[in-house]
Amino acid sequence: MAAQMTQDQTLLRDAAERYLRDSYNFNERRERIAGGTYSDPRQWQAFSDMGWLALPIEEDFGGLGFGAREMAILAELCGQFLVTEPLIEAMAVSHAILGNSAQKELLLAQVGQGTMIPVAAIDEAGGAARLSPTTQLTEDSGQWRLTGSKQWISAGASATHLAVLANSETGLAWVLVPVDANGVTRNIYPTHDGRGGASVEFDVSLDDARVIATGEIAQDALTAYRELAMVLSSAETLGATQAALDTTVDYTKQRIQFGQPLASFQALQHRMSDMLIQTELTRSLVYAACDAADAGQADCGRFARAAKVKAATVGRKVSQEAIQLHGGIATTDEYIVGHFFKRITALESWVCSKGEALKEFMALPVAQH
Repeated sequence: MAAQMTQDQTLLRDAAERYLRDSYNFNERRERIAGGTYSDPRQWQAFSDMGWLALPIEEDFGGLGFGAREMAILAELCGQFLVTEPLIEAMAVSHAILGNSAQKELLLAQVGQGTMIPVAAIDEAGGAARLSPTTQLTEDSGQWRLTGSKQWISAGASATHLAVLANSETGLAWVLVPVDANGVTRNIYPTHDGRGGASVEFDVSLDDARVIATGEIAQDALTAYRELAMVLSSAETLGATQAALDTTVDYTKQRIQFGQPLASFQALQHRMSDMLIQTELTRSLVYAACDAADAGQADCGRFARAAKVKAATVGRKVSQEAIQLHGGIATTDEYIVGHFFKRITALESWVCSKGEALKEFMALPVAQH
């Protein structure tokens, strides 16, 4: 990693890895997804019991008060074990959006207890800009109303609540909407990474308690959410990339061709060495982005976008190489390595694409230290 882990971080990583290795079975996951169940309520409750959902919540509100590095440790393990429950989505919403609500004590308690699963709803159809929503929040005689639609909601099939980005008279607004509220129509669809997405239409009346933030506060929350989500998606991509590499190394040690293991051929050793080098370079940048965020550095936004670009580029390259080195078996649904590729490609476009992240990186000023 980019820096030495603290004792708390090491304990978190070791305990989480031990739990997922013992309790998160790939074949059970695959059968569950095939049956249309994208998130296991028992796993979500276990995440709550172990304190993972309270990780980003301030201690004053019953959480653990940890930062981006600790969240990234869990995100990396999510990639390694192909977790389909929306842990990174919920952590990003809790930390960056719900913390701005006047009712944050109540809302964050529900997240930490596992009774609320919040996912952000930002994207819209028809080529609408992600940061300029057409979904409208209006007020009439003290009554709020939300109208519009959202598309391509990552893990939207598993959410109990949506943090909806909308436009209002005072600028941007964040609105928390239960998925089962009157006037909410959710269409769930399968995704190639097995998490289950959703598109949602809104024509719903709201009380003040569900309007999280408006104006400058909402804009700041959007910036914080996007940058944290970039870091967490990069960390999860890193975990899946490392797992794809490890699976490939193990396979080439066992697969015999021409009377000897594939791993004994120098040309393949060179390819896997390149895969390892790029994965470790990605690890350094991802955790540098975490440290920049936790330290509140002025250039933390550039670090987040750089990590997004690097992780997406390397993740796709390494997972494609993993499939090539496995041969035909890698394309079967029963074998795990192809699933790493699917998750990595899905993460490429979460929050923003690699191309968008690169453009934003180039547009941001370089901080003076």
